[in-house]
Amino acid sequence: MTDKELKRVESTPESRCDDARRCRLAALGAALRNRDYDKIEGDDQAPLERALMAVMSTPSLVGPLKQKEKEFYVTWFSLAYRSGAPRLGFGDHKTPVASDSYCLHQADGSLKFELGARPLPGKTPPEKENGFFEPRVDEPDDFLQILTSGSPIKKKRQKRSA
Repeated sequence: MTDKELKRVESTPESRCDDARRCRLAALGAALRNRDYDKIEGDDQAPLERALMAVMSTPSLVGPLKQKEKEFYVTWFSLAYRSGAPRLGFGDHKTPVASDSYCLHQADGSLKFELGARPLPGKTPPEKENGFFEPRVDEPDDFLQILTSGSPIKKKRQKRSA
């Protein structure tokens, strides 16, 4: 089969890093984990759907999708988030994270799994020239950086398997 038939998307680590920043993937993960879209009553549906549509509109992250497929996934993920199911690991049921530097941004020491001062993804309407993407936000991330320390969980697993 050809690359076109397999729907492979040409990308590099640098282009995927830029795409993840453009759709604010790390901030979206933190917002979902902490159920930040539930904090302001009645003001959560549109930002959540805009943030999810930005991710679904990034072929290097999700593959090439038709508009109807993007809309389906955005609706499906929104409904799953709204369900509040404990198995999703969001809100009160979120998975515990390591408390060492592995879960801190190297640039400023802020927590990766909290939005902190970062704006809620999708809160700002997209720019017309960018289609589904909101204006660039200067926020810390560790994409393409060598981590200063390894995950304590990964280290435990490596010790057990040795």
